Amino acid sequence: MKNKMKRILAIIVCISFILTFLPINSVSFAKPRYDVWKDKIKIYDADKKIKRAEAEYEGYKYIATFDKDTNEIKLKVKPLNTKKFDKSLDNSSLNEEKNFSVKVEYFDGENLKAKLIDEKTKEEYNIGDSDTVSAQYVIALPWALGLLESLLYAILGAAGIIVVGGATYYLAETLVDKIRNSSYDYFLAYISDDKKLYVGPAVDFSTAKAVVLDGGDIFAKSRNLAELLVREVVFYVSIHGFPQAYYYEHKTPHKDDPNYFPHFHVFFNEIRKRPHIFYPY
Repeated sequence: MKNKMKRILAIIVCISFILTFLPINSVSFAKPRYDVWKDKIKIYDADKKIKRAEAEYEGYKYIATFDKDTNEIKLKVKPLNTKKFDKSLDNSSLNEEKNFSVKVEYFDGENLKAKLIDEKTKEEYNIGDSDTVSAQYVIALPWALGLLESLLYAILGAAGIIVVGGATYYLAETLVDKIRNSSYDYFLAYISDDKKLYVGPAVDFSTAKAVVLDGGDIFAKSRNLAELLVREVVFYVSIHGFPQAYYYEHKTPHKDDPNYFPHFHVFFNEIRKRPHIFYPY
């Protein structure tokens, strides 16, 4: 019996020694998959302004909300019933409702990187594509981490948005009327892997030109403004070493890409990406 106890104590000492010298963020978790949880999640419009996703799991209710006006995302986890825990463990926080604001850093419809910010303590926790989390993560967030992430997948997908470089982009088809009536002429555009077109923040003419010259995509307020931009880009490129630069227009979307809009292509270097300048129908 004594020998067995010695072996156990030796194992504990070895583990403690290893953890002492490991970086605190070296505890890795497999990336949760949304399809594992999606059947548990209910998505609906709480009102004209708020979209809501929620689920119940192992005594907790998980709630995510998206404010359509401000783009704010909130996460809440609350116990359905007061639980009894081992008194030797400090689990009093498990009976408390937790509220988080969410800062989405990247979401392309499939890959997610975000931070949860505890509204009470202001502590931040990585979620999504982060390969590692801190050792305190498991203690501070003792719930189903995969479900928390899946709620974000669900609420962002239902809202029809992606987040690139910290900027929010909306499905182009949902913004056409607003773009036509906007006081801005140009907007950043993004084509997702599943060939959907998203429109992001407004930019001025100089920025739009720089984006296209760098191979990026733009959505213009009208066909005339789109052609003005593309002509300027081609002219600029043609006098800076690429006299073969030219453009042409797709008057209708590509047949295999039904979510595209009419657009111009710019060709000024075979090696570089061929940018698009979209405009409304």
